[in-house]
Amino acid sequence: MIKIESLKLSFPGRLDFLIDELSIEEGRISAIIGPNGAGKTTLLNIIALFQKPDHGSIRIWGEDILKIRDKLNFRRKISFVFSQPYLINRTVYDNVVLPLRLRGIRGTQAVDEMLDLFKIGRLKNNTASTLSQGEKHRVSLARAFVTRPRLVLLDEPFLSLDARFKESLIDDLRRIISLNKITAIFVTQDHFEALALSDTIAVMMNGKILQMSSPEDIFTRPASREAADFVGVETIIEGLISKKEDNLCFIKVREKVLEAVSAYSEGDDVFICIRPEDVTVSKHMDTNSARNHFKAVIINIEPWRLEYKVSLDCGFNLIASVTAQSVKSLDLRAGGEVIASFKATAVHLIRRKAQDDRI
Repeated sequence: MIKIESLKLSFPGRLDFLIDELSIEEGRISAIIGPNGAGKTTLLNIIALFQKPDHGSIRIWGEDILKIRDKLNFRRKISFVFSQPYLINRTVYDNVVLPLRLRGIRGTQAVDEMLDLFKIGRLKNNTASTLSQGEKHRVSLARAFVTRPRLVLLDEPFLSLDARFKESLIDDLRRIISLNKITAIFVTQDHFEALALSDTIAVMMNGKILQMSSPEDIFTRPASREAADFVGVETIIEGLISKKEDNLCFIKVREKVLEAVSAYSEGDDVFICIRPEDVTVSKHMDTNSARNHFKAVIINIEPWRLEYKVSLDCGFNLIASVTAQSVKSLDLRAGGEVIASFKATAVHLIRRKAQDDRI
């Protein structure tokens, strides 16, 4: 449905925005994730025709939208949701019906349907200024969907919402998008939002798309060190594949050897990526299926999300996540000795190029 090619926009004194190629399927929800200043909102603005690139093409529904003359007709087929719910200070109903009135559409059945879908029907006669932040976001989304758009662009749509309300809204939004067979693109820095809502994820940094794939691939098999770092791979270390047996690689890291399943070859310089949740910490050698076991000294323990992050010295630095119960039952503390274990299949390798920065 959407195919972007050779899209470039130069900013004086800053890095160029450049997308060589990006394809988004119809009826899918695609997330663009990346840090502040990555170019995520710029991409949405260009697709919405709010901003004009220096050159390139964006084909949507078979047309290059950067060349179409009737831009108003195109904009009427899409909706744009801003990070803040900009509402007029009238009733909820007046806010949701507004896009229909601007289009000269008299029927209001769609308004009542959207109010019900977004669970704000009981608020239809309430004034916008009396609503909570979460309710305002629901009104903003209902207004965006009331015109039955074919494409919805969402710029940080869950910003400033607390976790409980965010989860509920994401569940409802995914259901509504699927029910109406809408294509959606949303940008976020939040890993949870991307995983919970999207069918595909693109990682964007410094104005470029580093990788686009399924959520599982993005978070467990990142294509570059930069992508790995952004999606929460806490352990990224350098190594050299010293031996290969079938698909099992033996990787030398300083004086240690790690085992990993990979198609890379003997002699390859690699980045070794290990997610903290894939590392097991114990007091004694486990008899499980993990091929990697290392004696380790605990450097530090700190709260992390709903668990604890344990920094380990195994002869190389390794990060593990453990539950509060495990910290207590194993009596984990800085300076203590443990066994760190992880499976060969839990190790993801990225071939290191000559120009890559050393860690």
